[in-house]
Amino acid sequence: MKDFIRSLRYLKPYRKPLAVSIVCVVLIAMLWAGGIGMIVPTMKVLISPEGLHGWAWGSIAQDRIDAEVELDFPTAETRVAGQPVTMLMDVIRVETDSPAANTGILKRDWIIGVGDGAGKMRRLSPANANECMKLLLEAGESLTLEIFTPGGKSDLSRTVTVGPGEISMGSGMLGWAAGFIDQPKTRLERFPILIWALSIIVVMTVLRDVLRFFQEYLVRSVVLRAIMDLRCDNYDVALRLPTTFFAREGTSDTTSRFIQDTGEVTRGMVTLFGKTLVEPAKAIASLTMALIFSWQMTLVALVIGPPAYLLIRQLGRIMKKATRRALEGWSAMLSVLEETLAGIRVVKAYTMESAERKRFFRVNRRLLKQQKRIARTEAIVAPSIEAMGISAAMVAVGVAGYRVLNGQLDPEIFIGWMALLVAMFDPVRKLAKVATTFQRADAAATRIFQLQDQAQEKRVPNAPDLPVHNRSIEFRDVRFRYPGAIEDSLREINLAIDHDETIAIVGPNGSGKTTLVSLLPRLIDPTEGNVLIDGRDICLHSMRSLRKQIAVVTQETVLFNATIAENIAYGTLNPSKETVLAAAKRAFIDDFISELPDGYDTMVAQRGATLSGGQRQRITIARAILRDPAILIFDEAMSQIDSDSERRIHEAMEEFSRGRTTILIAHRFATVLSADRIVVIDAGKIRDIGPHAELLERCKLYKHLYETQFVDSGG
Repeated sequence: MKDFIRSLRYLKPYRKPLAVSIVCVVLIAMLWAGGIGMIVPTMKVLISPEGLHGWAWGSIAQDRIDAEVELDFPTAETRVAGQPVTMLMDVIRVETDSPAANTGILKRDWIIGVGDGAGKMRRLSPANANECMKLLLEAGESLTLEIFTPGGKSDLSRTVTVGPGEISMGSGMLGWAAGFIDQPKTRLERFPILIWALSIIVVMTVLRDVLRFFQEYLVRSVVLRAIMDLRCDNYDVALRLPTTFFAREGTSDTTSRFIQDTGEVTRGMVTLFGKTLVEPAKAIASLTMALIFSWQMTLVALVIGPPAYLLIRQLGRIMKKATRRALEGWSAMLSVLEETLAGIRVVKAYTMESAERKRFFRVNRRLLKQQKRIARTEAIVAPSIEAMGISAAMVAVGVAGYRVLNGQLDPEIFIGWMALLVAMFDPVRKLAKVATTFQRADAAATRIFQLQDQAQEKRVPNAPDLPVHNRSIEFRDVRFRYPGAIEDSLREINLAIDHDETIAIVGPNGSGKTTLVSLLPRLIDPTEGNVLIDGRDICLHSMRSLRKQIAVVTQETVLFNATIAENIAYGTLNPSKETVLAAAKRAFIDDFISELPDGYDTMVAQRGATLSGGQRQRITIARAILRDPAILIFDEAMSQIDSDSERRIHEAMEEFSRGRTTILIAHRFATVLSADRIVVIDAGKIRDIGPHAELLERCKLYKHLYETQFVDSGG
């Protein structure tokens, strides 16, 4: 879980709304347990002979004198000392060595009056019931009671003084609630109390649901903002990763980590601050109420805890492993989709639809296998926990039922306790899947932070800017090997290039030409040796200042989903329309653009799909011209341009490259011939350097390339 926990730091900037959501959780739990707890007073009103007020009197008397009493309303003929008794508390049980027993109160005695602390006795009656209850509640160090023993030798009452016990919170709340309502004389008069109880339940439910709305909205909005920050950080990391990473891992896997993996982390965070806070809070609140009602029976029901924990832990491990494989499967499927759709013209032209369909089916089937494993694990959790919970609950209910039948527990309390038990296990059942959700989120977070923890391009902290190139470029004893490769791609490279010189690099396919020029803008760094500009090691200077001096045009044209003008201006800060137009004209693309309905404001489709290869390449050449670099790198930049356009661009570039250092990689003789010197490279080593005529005489490899490539390509 360490990676999922690590992802939670993105929530820190939003801790205030999270704190508000936690307050909402506490209130939701209290209202949940309170609503369930209201079942008991409702049942007391509907079922119990004593009603709500009798329950309050009994609870208060239990706390004060440690005796069990029942509220009774005798007939009109009942008198004590000649005065009628309309209300009394019948003592049905007295605890040994209790305040009641120590003052001579016996079983079946009647409590018919309460002293007011000023020497005056208040007789119990429906009219002053609330006043007498208040006297019981507020009694200080002593409590005076009027006691009558029915069936005794005397019809006179006696007065006793007891040292009252402490009032519990439950009794105090009962007395407080009963004090707002007049003592009913008949069962039908309890109906208003029932309406009040039901109204309170409705109000508590509505208030709880309102709080749930705010809590869920706050959590989701905070999590979405945190995930946005996470994606931005990862995007920043991706932009700083060396190109060798993408050459090794591909782009589809990285894309999957941005989409599918962050989705799993989102679900984990929402669950953590949603269900994982709300449901446990509800369960704890219900558990607290259940313990108050009967702690012995509640502990019996909790025997499910240890085995449920072990089951969830084991299933969580299975889930994490399956999720990791499923995310890798998503990455593989995305890779197949990207390759097929990007190369759809080739797929159709070579009638490979059936083969691609089978390839997609294979990766899709592997993904399905892992998804089914996840579904199976998730499906088994809730039923298992539910079966274990019901089994434990039924044992506890059996014990509670025996106590009810034995007269040791009120039926109303039993019903309320049962409701609280259900209210306690329902959140536990919902939480059963939380552990598997966290494991899925942790597996996704692991992949996300694997990307974030990748070694980035090497940058020197507070590195000085590289001055504008004006003297030389030098490759000194350079060797390079791609990560994971067994052989060097470049070795023993020593090459000096003067400022304002044009160098052409030629060689067979795979000889290391593109690798060599990639060292200059630090798309890759040499394994050994140094690359110097004007005698300064480029690795010791600001990468931004280096790359701002270089324009690169590659064979693989890269256009973005933007207007043509924006694509030409890419990499140049706020260029004017005039400079964009001038660059387009020098790249011989202005005529074509002017014929479009929207001209330079024409949107380019993804990867320039609506343009021809030559048009795309000329736009990238215009982009390089507009950048006004000190160093120009053309890597097969003319490969998709017709001969007439190539001739005109060469004329423009010959003028534009004056005062700039130009490096060309080309197979066309016309391009190679324009260079001041030609570098012949093979198998990662420089074989010869010189002008065309000299190389043609002394270098067999160059002569072979000239005869087989340059002449055949139109030179």
